[in-house]
Amino acid sequence: MKRILTLFVAVMATVTLSAQDLRWGATGGVNFAWVHSSVNSSDCYIGFNAGVKAEYDMAQYITDGFLLDARLLYTLKGGEWSGFHQNLGYLELPVNLTYRYDLGGDVKLFGGLGPYFGLGVLGKDVESYEGTKVKTDIFGKSYKRFDFGLNYNLGVEMWDTWQFFIGFEHSLLNVAKSDYEGAGDIKVRPLNFYIGTAFMF
Repeated sequence: MKRILTLFVAVMATVTLSAQDLRWGATGGVNFAWVHSSVNSSDCYIGFNAGVKAEYDMAQYITDGFLLDARLLYTLKGGEWSGFHQNLGYLELPVNLTYRYDLGGDVKLFGGLGPYFGLGVLGKDVESYEGTKVKTDIFGKSYKRFDFGLNYNLGVEMWDTWQFFIGFEHSLLNVAKSDYEGAGDIKVRPLNFYIGTAFMF
């Protein structure tokens, strides 16, 4: 994960040499997440995401309309079960290759796909027991801290500033630690459907 972040910073530092091709902005949204498990998948858990976004115009490398779209987020995912839920807070870096199409009249459509990289920073099992909530740390114990998967989104941009989009991301890794209390071959993958917005400068 450190190597990935270092590479991202190096790429963005290079990109700033061509500032006219780079846009920055603030972004946030709502997560509708769940945990897919080979034993007992969860119900939907509502969380959020917030952070910064950067877009780099790839026209000179591919063709007009293509962008490299990256976000650095704190995102809260998880899952709900009866009397029990999980909070999974990640520092996340989605990087999408995006195509944007100009409809005219200050409206553009865009869609993108690419990988995301996540580092678990705050995770809790929260169980209601006799009227009290019992919280237990997750990351580093029952779940691995590192997550990696695919991200897809589709949206609209208006007035070259406001963006509204929907997206879906699914993990490609089993985040369960196989050595945790005889977990054995249990497979756990976070999934997330999100609705978001961004304001670009």
